[in-house]
Amino acid sequence: MHPDDVHLTAVSMPFGLYKWLVMPMGLRNSPTIHQQRITAALRSLIGKICHIYLNNIIIWSNTIEDICDVRTVFAMLKAAKLYINEKKTNLFQTELKFLGHKISAHGIEADEKKAGTILAWPTPKTAMQT
Repeated sequence: MHPDDVHLTAVSMPFGLYKWLVMPMGLRNSPTIHQQRITAALRSLIGKICHIYLNNIIIWSNTIEDICDVRTVFAMLKAAKLYINEKKTNLFQTELKFLGHKISAHGIEADEKKAGTILAWPTPKTAMQT
């Protein structure tokens, strides 16, 4: 369990508050279940104004003035009792790196850092060389 998330596991017990320091056995599928909750909450918006991957939500708009898209996503999350972490939120970006890609108004491109690592690999020597 990440130390920043321990407080999220608190359970009230007769002798005080109990906090999990490791993921309990019954919760081993928590990321999957959380993704299912987010998918269910945003199902009608996925592919139209947003995409999700685990706990990452990408909201896109043609202009910065389309703030109603952000409000719509936030309202649907709130209705499903899902809340965002302000520290992990980046709003109104014109470019972002996500899952090894760079996403911008120019489209989707490979992340230069990731592609550079692959291109820097040594080329295999052929067995036919003398």
